[in-house]
Amino acid sequence: MSAGKFPLEPLCTLRGIRLKTIEAELRRCRELFDQAEARRADAVAALDNARELRRDFAESSWLQLFADLNGTSEGPTGSAMDRHERHLALLDHGIEERQAELLVCEQASAEASVVLENALAFWRKARSKLDAVGEMKQEWQRTMRSHQDRREEQNMEELVLR
Repeated sequence: MSAGKFPLEPLCTLRGIRLKTIEAELRRCRELFDQAEARRADAVAALDNARELRRDFAESSWLQLFADLNGTSEGPTGSAMDRHERHLALLDHGIEERQAELLVCEQASAEASVVLENALAFWRKARSKLDAVGEMKQEWQRTMRSHQDRREEQNMEELVLR
């Protein structure tokens, strides 16, 4: 063993560089996951909004159909009922579109979650490898100090004996 530099120092440097690269990729994966989650949350809100809009229209339109009769005993006209039903169908179609968008967003979020978990596992592995080399370096340094202390002690003994 040389007294100067840790023999595996290039490996420490290389693993440090790899870890920084992996951390950058992990940050990118986390950002993509956060973006996918934000889109999923927006899709949930849009679906809830579409459902609320349909419910509000169904209630208010139905009341309006019968309120417009002004005391007549006849029910709403066929064309008014037809318009009401077509508008409900349009709102139902909007809900179906929001549901489809939510499914796409949920799938993208799940995929981003898997990618993030894989990146996190890769980071943990790289981190543990760097830590292992760091521990080896510390042990080497302790051994070198111990050898140095013994040499100094021997030199002192030789001086005392002379």
